[in-house]
Amino acid sequence: MSPSWMFAAALLAPIAASAQASPAPAPAPAPVEAVLVAPGWRVADLDRSTRFYAAALGLTPCTTLQHGAVTEVILCTDAKASRPMLILLHEAAAGPAKPGEPGGLDKLVIRVPDLAGVAVRLKAAGYPVGDIRPAAGRAPPVLWIKDPDDHGLELLGAPAQ
Repeated sequence: MSPSWMFAAALLAPIAASAQASPAPAPAPAPVEAVLVAPGWRVADLDRSTRFYAAALGLTPCTTLQHGAVTEVILCTDAKASRPMLILLHEAAAGPAKPGEPGGLDKLVIRVPDLAGVAVRLKAAGYPVGDIRPAAGRAPPVLWIKDPDDHGLELLGAPAQ
């Protein structure tokens, strides 16, 4: 072996030994089995918003909680509180967070079994409703609406087949 190879081998031997002695990286922790219960957003008028979500999606108040100055109304798809869908938060002293601002959401995306039926329901209750965008490719039909506090709802119909 030439002197330059011997020098290189002597120099690299401690590095190779330390690399072999390094412990293996710890395995990634198991994912938390988290489930989204319901998003919550601030509203200016609890009664008005409760009426809107009853008309739009048939949601009913299943629980009302008071946290100091904040009232929280949990809207469910049933009256038994077993299927919460949306939480309305109201604080008399503070206005609602506007969509896109800190503390606000931009939109909720909700799949409904009868998109045209929801549009008819909203129109019958006097709420503005635009056109349903038809399914295209793998994308389902979509209806964009706004609630009384200007929160966006993207309602999806049955997936394209």
